Amino acid sequence: MSKAKDVVIIGAGAVGCSIAYHLGKRGVASTIIEKESIGSRASGKAWAVISYPPIIMAAAATPDSYFGMPDGESVTAWQDLYWSAYYRLESLSQDIFEKSQVDIAYGSVPMIQMAASEPAEKGNEMMMAYLKANNYSEHEWLDENDLKAMFPGILPQVRSGLMIPQLQVEPYKYTLGLGQAAEAMGAEIKSGDVRGFETNGQRIKSVTLASGNRIEGDIFIIAMGPWSGAASGWLGQEVPMYITMEECLRIKPAPNYPLRSLTCGLDIISRIDGDLILAVAEVQSKMHYFESKKREDFDVSLSDEIKTVNIERAMSLLPELLKDAELVEHRGDLLAYGPAPYFHKPVLGRFPNWENGYIASRFGGMGINMSLGAGETMAHLIVDSEAPFETKQMVEILSPE
Repeated sequence: MSKAKDVVIIGAGAVGCSIAYHLGKRGVASTIIEKESIGSRASGKAWAVISYPPIIMAAAATPDSYFGMPDGESVTAWQDLYWSAYYRLESLSQDIFEKSQVDIAYGSVPMIQMAASEPAEKGNEMMMAYLKANNYSEHEWLDENDLKAMFPGILPQVRSGLMIPQLQVEPYKYTLGLGQAAEAMGAEIKSGDVRGFETNGQRIKSVTLASGNRIEGDIFIIAMGPWSGAASGWLGQEVPMYITMEECLRIKPAPNYPLRSLTCGLDIISRIDGDLILAVAEVQSKMHYFESKKREDFDVSLSDEIKTVNIERAMSLLPELLKDAELVEHRGDLLAYGPAPYFHKPVLGRFPNWENGYIASRFGGMGINMSLGAGETMAHLIVDSEAPFETKQMVEILSPE
């Protein structure tokens, strides 16, 4: 195992562990420093679905959609981060199991974007037109009868649905598996509360811990999710973050529930183990979504109101299928997005005024979606000192500069 570069990664979430895993694949051992434990925050509580990248691009092309960006900006500029997981996840799950014996519960369960109104149906038609125009064939249009046969007792107003691929993992096991696979390739995971950096000129010498100890290294990577903004401030370049709180419920339905996910004002994620994830999708507008979830105070309190709304909407949508469902878990945590008006723009790369300081953060609710691409890209930057040609422009766009 090469020791040419001692890499210190701050944060053992999905992105931090992915960076360590991909460095290990390139022959570089790393040290991950984590205040709590692997996947203890948002990475271990996520919905953990991997979206079909073309539908993300279709949403980005729709005016005023949840993925709306300012003129001249689009998530398509970093679509490689989405495609990496979509194409690599199945083989990655096998590699993780071989190295760590952790089964990340990889699965493929289609998602149906259901329409219960004319505007929603037109939105689906626009997305399907985008898919067809760009020669993406992995989709199917379902009519009212199709949906009623698939989901007995479904909301009477149902009109149609657009079914698209969607992959999934178990979030905690996914993050744990990446971390332990990285350990199998020489990485070391240390417990520590990082409080700052020691520097010399334009180089970082070490991180300082709350205990007073120091950990030295050649390369330092901030991958602390919502706390990355404050950590980057220790280097005099605080990267702006928009902090939100995302909550969901995990329920156990009757055994006859169909293995299909559904979204219609409520996301119902069907898990391969038989459980369901319920999460209200408030998407009246981009700003409404983010303002309703904003948590500048970093408060991680769960909301009884959100729990009630999730249950009520689920019951109104699928009263027969969910009447005997059992609540298993109410969970949630903080997410870091980019500042308005971008929101969906991650930050990835080297701090321009520091020779050996890097950051990988602001992945928002797409952290697991983009974690493999982010880890692979960061490994290239560290080992080769530059991004490969195919992602060079993407790295320039997402640079903390």
